[in-house]
Amino acid sequence: MGVWTAPPKAVSADVADKPSEEVRALKYSPNGQYLAWTTASETRVVDAQTLATVATIARRNIVDVQFSPRGTYLITWERLSSNAAEGDDGKNLRVWEAATGQTLGGFKQNNFSASALQWTDDERFCAKLFSGEVRFYTPTALQRVALKLALDGISEFSVSPGLSPSVAVFVPERGSKPGMVRMYNVGSFAQPTASKTFFKADKVEFHWHRLGTNLLVLTQTDVDKTGRSYYGESALYFMAAAGNFDCRVPLDRDGPIHDVAWNPEEKEFAVSYGFMPAKTALFNHRAEMVHDFGTAHRNFIRFNPHGRVLAIAGFGNLSGQVDLWDRRSLKKVATIDAQNASFCEWCPDGRYLLAATLSPRLRVDNGIRIWHYSGALVYFKEVSELYQVDWRPAPASRFPQRSALSPAPAGIVVSPRPGGSGPGSGPGSPAPAAKPATAYRPPHARTRDAGSQSAAPRSLADIAEQRLFGAPAPSAARTVPGAPKKAVDAAAESKRRNRNKAKKTEKTEKIGEPSPAAPSAVSALPADGQQPPAAAPTTEVEILKRVRALKKKVGQIDSLVKRRDAGEALELNQLSKIESRSEIESEIAELNQQLSQLTPSTSA
Repeated sequence: MGVWTAPPKAVSADVADKPSEEVRALKYSPNGQYLAWTTASETRVVDAQTLATVATIARRNIVDVQFSPRGTYLITWERLSSNAAEGDDGKNLRVWEAATGQTLGGFKQNNFSASALQWTDDERFCAKLFSGEVRFYTPTALQRVALKLALDGISEFSVSPGLSPSVAVFVPERGSKPGMVRMYNVGSFAQPTASKTFFKADKVEFHWHRLGTNLLVLTQTDVDKTGRSYYGESALYFMAAAGNFDCRVPLDRDGPIHDVAWNPEEKEFAVSYGFMPAKTALFNHRAEMVHDFGTAHRNFIRFNPHGRVLAIAGFGNLSGQVDLWDRRSLKKVATIDAQNASFCEWCPDGRYLLAATLSPRLRVDNGIRIWHYSGALVYFKEVSELYQVDWRPAPASRFPQRSALSPAPAGIVVSPRPGGSGPGSGPGSPAPAAKPATAYRPPHARTRDAGSQSAAPRSLADIAEQRLFGAPAPSAARTVPGAPKKAVDAAAESKRRNRNKAKKTEKTEKIGEPSPAAPSAVSALPADGQQPPAAAPTTEVEILKRVRALKKKVGQIDSLVKRRDAGEALELNQLSKIESRSEIESEIAELNQQLSQLTPSTSA
């Protein structure tokens, strides 16, 4: 692990008690006061400014850590074990005082996530989900329940931020009963302040506004019964905590909802939705669209802490392009390339955007890149294996927002090797010359000599290939890339040919010569081996059948001509068929003349 100062002067800081063991988890407190990490033998809390040790928790096998909103309490999680030590209560989710390392209590928790133990912003209560109820505890008395919200079928809940906290609970649909989200004021569970019902909801995601006054509920089904999406169906609902407004957010494109993000300083939110290329739009606090950012291959949205710059990106299986928009002018500021990024986050000052490629999501090209919101790359560091990276949190009020976007810091030149690893990458290293773009060449044609014209085409596909890439080399036999070439033994090859020739001779002698009365198919062929042409029709019936077949071909040619004139690309055999029309019409004329000569004699 390591700690660096932020750009424009990125310098490594000295950590006095830097761990020598493998670090399993690393976490800043939300207020930026503490930094905690855990190893196999201990968990350490240090002052984030001085990096001096504050507390040490000598408990083994801790896997993950998390802080309360103000950093007063540290939460640790271990994997459940049936072989608990003597005197251990078996609780694997524990709460500690961050400043002293004293344990306050714990719970049993199968799987750990950020929502396993949720807190109010004032840290007065922490909440945990049990079967059919949400229990609230005071941090100093975790042995007894302070408040309880009981509702049959609760599967998920979320505590809001803000000075007047609310709690939202979700009950999935069962049978003919729709799914439901209810909101309550913490401490007053007799009557919900807001409620919304909907179908097609197996699970939900809660997205609170920073002040806790509004909530976006993203619903998701496990299966799309229409078969249009592999990932199920999704919908977005808007709910006001006061209960005076709720609706389904109107989205004008079919397909999944990729991401949702609130503007931290305004009551507005952005949504990326629809089948690729997805659409990104901005909505106000009445769920009305106020701006359309267009369609592109994007699935990630993030406002900077001041709400002034919006990053719209395409990560995962997309190319990693990031568009930076000025919210005030609604104009695109820059587009940057964060290829293969698996983590992306704004700096607390709102001026820099960090993108990182992490393991085990991708085990090559791991590293950190930081851009100024003008699009200038200001920092690049390549790491052989990078597992986690985070900014130290700080309030946005510490970094006043200017009326105009500030320019990038001067004097920084960073040229990372794009998409590369190994030597030649890093700050100040020159970028290699890009390979010239060429036409796509299929794998089986890449080893052929494009200048050779000696080999004749064997199919229509070969003809098309020659037109694009040139004729193949005389030897077009397939070879396995990387396999050793077989040496040809001339003596062994000659011996094999003689053996095959002897077998054929012996077989002919056993069968005998064919009788003159029943000539074989081979002896019936002419000397040149060509099949004789079909006999010309002589009777009236044969001529009429032939004319009918040729007219059918003419009709097919007419339809091909219409398709060609409409701009459709035809195959080579279809184009050859169109060119043969004059020959077919000439043959029809000859047959009609022959038929006119036969008709009088037949009627006589």
